[in-house]
Amino acid sequence: MSTPGITPPLKVRVGQGTTQIVRVSPASVGRTPDNEIVVNHPLVSRRHLSVEWSPGAGWQVIDAGSTNGMYVDGVRQNVVTVGAGARVLLGDGQTGPALELTPQAPAAATLIPPPSDGVARARSVTPPPHPPSGPMPEQPRPTIRTPIAQQPQSQPFPSAPMPSQPMPPQPMRQQAPRFGELQDAPHLAALHQNASAIFQVPGELRDGGRETISLSGVQTIGRTPDNDIVVNDVLASRHHARMSSSPQGLLLEDLGSVNGTFVNGQRVSAHRLSENDVVTIGNSDFVMSGGALVRGRPQVDVAGGVQVDGVSLTIDGKTLLNDISFAAAPGSLTAIIGPSGAGKSTVSKIVAGLNSPTVGVVTFEGRGVHTEYEALRTRIGMVPQDDVLHRRLTLRQALRYAAELRLPSDLSTADRDQVIDGVLSELQLTEHVDTRVDKLSGGQRKRASVAMELLTGPSLLILDEPTSGLDPALDRQVMQTLRRLADAGRVVLVVTHSLTYLNLCDQVLLLAPGGKTAYCGAPRDVGAELGTTDWAEIFAFTADRPDEAWARYRQRHPHTSKPQAAPPSGPPITVPKASGGRQASTVFRRQLRLILADRGYLVFLCVLPVVLGLLTLVIPGELGFGIAEQGVGASPGSAKVHVEAVQLLVVLVIGAAFMGAALTVRDLVGERAIFERERAVGLRPGAYLFAKVVVYFLLTAVQCAIMLGLTYGLRDVPEEGGVFLPPAIALYLAITALACVSTLVGLAISSMVKSNEQTMPPLVIAIMVQLVFCGGLFPITSAGAAQLGWLFPAYWGYTAAAQAVDVPTINPDAAQVKLNDAGEMKYPLWEPTASHMLLAYGVLALMAVLLAALVFSRLRLRRR
Repeated sequence: MSTPGITPPLKVRVGQGTTQIVRVSPASVGRTPDNEIVVNHPLVSRRHLSVEWSPGAGWQVIDAGSTNGMYVDGVRQNVVTVGAGARVLLGDGQTGPALELTPQAPAAATLIPPPSDGVARARSVTPPPHPPSGPMPEQPRPTIRTPIAQQPQSQPFPSAPMPSQPMPPQPMRQQAPRFGELQDAPHLAALHQNASAIFQVPGELRDGGRETISLSGVQTIGRTPDNDIVVNDVLASRHHARMSSSPQGLLLEDLGSVNGTFVNGQRVSAHRLSENDVVTIGNSDFVMSGGALVRGRPQVDVAGGVQVDGVSLTIDGKTLLNDISFAAAPGSLTAIIGPSGAGKSTVSKIVAGLNSPTVGVVTFEGRGVHTEYEALRTRIGMVPQDDVLHRRLTLRQALRYAAELRLPSDLSTADRDQVIDGVLSELQLTEHVDTRVDKLSGGQRKRASVAMELLTGPSLLILDEPTSGLDPALDRQVMQTLRRLADAGRVVLVVTHSLTYLNLCDQVLLLAPGGKTAYCGAPRDVGAELGTTDWAEIFAFTADRPDEAWARYRQRHPHTSKPQAAPPSGPPITVPKASGGRQASTVFRRQLRLILADRGYLVFLCVLPVVLGLLTLVIPGELGFGIAEQGVGASPGSAKVHVEAVQLLVVLVIGAAFMGAALTVRDLVGERAIFERERAVGLRPGAYLFAKVVVYFLLTAVQCAIMLGLTYGLRDVPEEGGVFLPPAIALYLAITALACVSTLVGLAISSMVKSNEQTMPPLVIAIMVQLVFCGGLFPITSAGAAQLGWLFPAYWGYTAAAQAVDVPTINPDAAQVKLNDAGEMKYPLWEPTASHMLLAYGVLALMAVLLAALVFSRLRLRRR
């Protein structure tokens, strides 16, 4: 296999799908996922073609013994020379899938001149005097607004977001256009044909020549073609910002965009631009240079990828990371390996900006990850070890909800679906789009988690143990997928225990326990540096003698510069100014679909109130909520007291408390990994909690209606009681209010435990304690115990229910009502008065607010 730095890149496109950059030779083409280029078609063999580079002949396509062959102009061929470009059909000369191959060529940079007070100004673009070696990726050019008659009637939206394009002076790999770049979007062919009308570029010169663009007046910046400066990025709003000139200079104003406008990493509403200011819109950067706004970042003396410099982390006096330094360029795949406790995941979270180092800095594309996190967060994709997709949804459904939460609200459903189709095509998941996530294999689920991150077009992708628990075949598929993602121009970091496929990586960072570097370099150089290529031996030595392994590494690679001080405070997971209502709507609809998609859970929700309603038949008596008479059927010398209504209320109240808490007790802990990742990309904890509370309140209201409906039908409809409403409705409101508060009790438990298994003990305790202290089971007379009952929702729920049916009237001699023969009320609040009712519901409302605040604080303060 030739060296990636020597082999010139080849752009390969399958049909109308995603373009892939081939940088290795030979590269296999076939139907199975272990090929570098996968063509999933019945006419294509498992290994169909081999794409190879030779210095004399250039790129060639060679039949690899396929069953159905390859065709050019209807004629079967064994070898096809690509030359300036070639198009071959696989399996059939007329209907087979097409493979388009084009050698990649360099492209010029683009300038966007500023407005000049209504006077058109022309600026030119010339190649830099010392361009980086190797082909440079094409940069998408701005679209300039033209009169309405000249504008195209429609512009299909690009199939995927456009990652920003760093231009490193010395990349580890030659950078390729990344997935979803607009020069590969289907509509660009028509756009290019109308360039003279759309761009108004007289005498346009290509292949590195000069390009002049005329502009005047106030300019709008946004995603749609009606803007003066078009930013082809799904993270840009339709009308994102406005730029106008004044005697004091250029003024940049945000137009209420979803993802914000940033200047030098800080979100701004209005900012007067100065020389060398970096303007960030979505994943696109512009630099003020010479009075013009230039697309791209300023040239800096660091690689366009990730730079980790002297990072250390100490928590409670324990050093978790010790002076970690490495660099990863665009187009590279870096594996972070090491024994347990070496700090691999900690490094990945610091690079992702989720945690902050004690000492040292992390830069990405020349900008501080922790100082400019808000501007960079959409460019960083983090795939945690746990799956971050709801397993009960289909892949398309899960990605649609993720796209709603991550992409601007002014994108249409069709636009978002095009983005989703693009990432699924790149990850070879298109055929599984309607498959439930829990039906996917382990490797497919991991790729699905990657697909979620690719929705925003990140140029840095970090994965924590993506191959954990996978068999060797799936392990290889995942690593080959990561290799392809890196070859598309991204920086890819992967934390892994698997050592089988390290040869697919450009770089390996080996950490020793205590977060100390034992090796950092290419996999092929490990033998020369460590004296052995046996990774088992290397791991054993690193784990047993970490200090010695670190000392040897520092001796081989002296590090004399003093690590830079870390930023004064780490970046919190900030919330963008996105619509909280829209986020809540998305989470609300997703939660309903999750419930409907789980048939077993749905049956449980329907059966539970039915069972609780039928339990009321167990209580003896025929009065129901009717008025009881003392002594009816009593034996001589005794006084029989009817407590039927009191016992019915116990079943209903405790049933409501159980229904509410059981409904939610596993909810937050079950999707904690999903929430934490969504929060990192902008989901508001308040919107998330509000949506869930609304869903569960509605469900409990329906459940209480079923339970009480059965009770009224099987036993009796109350006729006594109620303050402002009929007794039957008042009782329903009391039971439903208690059930709603109980859902918050379940959410509070779920927010504090660490696993689903830990939810059951606190749930049982909460229900049993409320059964005892509700007041309906037996009177509580000991000092302090009665007041302790005030702390539980069931006490106030029973109080409101007792008022609704007027227990003091229908059971005047019940032991729970009267304390002694003098007529002193044990529970005076059971008497149905306006003040008693307002007190009961007021306390329940206060409890709901306090419980919601507790859950919100747990969601807001939680960190991974």
